[in-house]
Amino acid sequence: MTEGAELDAIDHRFSLRGGFPADSAFLDGHFPGNPIVPGAVILGYLAARLAAVDLAIAKVCQIKFTRSLRPDVAIEILVVTKPGGVRAEFRDRDGIVASANLTLRRTQ
Repeated sequence: MTEGAELDAIDHRFSLRGGFPADSAFLDGHFPGNPIVPGAVILGYLAARLAAVDLAIAKVCQIKFTRSLRPDVAIEILVVTKPGGVRAEFRDRDGIVASANLTLRRTQ
């Protein structure tokens, strides 16, 4: 789904080769001895990458976390247009970590 002007079909692939660093401040207390990258950080990374291609997340319609993402683990995000909306899949070396149905809008 899109907001405002209709978006063309999109297909973007973003990679974070080194993952989120284990010494990142956002991991403090999340969780001691068992660090997990917060979902908000993962979505924030996607938002920043989409901004680089003049897109913004207007709404997160649904998000499902299937397992935890550990620091220093490379991830890949695939964003594609699907019937009725846009889907993002967040993957590490073992498969899908999370998936989301989104509404996007153009920033320009």
